[in-house]
Amino acid sequence: MFPSAGNFLLVRVPDASVLFETLLTARVLIKNVSKMHPLLANCVRLTVGSAEENAQLIAALKLVLH
Repeated sequence: MFPSAGNFLLVRVPDASVLFETLLTARVLIKNVSKMHPLLANCVRLTVGSAEENAQLIAALKLVLH
């Protein structure tokens, strides 16, 4: 995870494309930024949402990333 002063987190994961597709099937939308710049390889952007949305995101991430 990278430092952030915004309403999002930039996180490097093992495979951003797989995480994006897996979460999409779970109806959780994140942004795959890994192709925007070479320094962002395997990075995704997680936007801070409501408490309920954040709980749904965390639960989905736990299932995928164990």
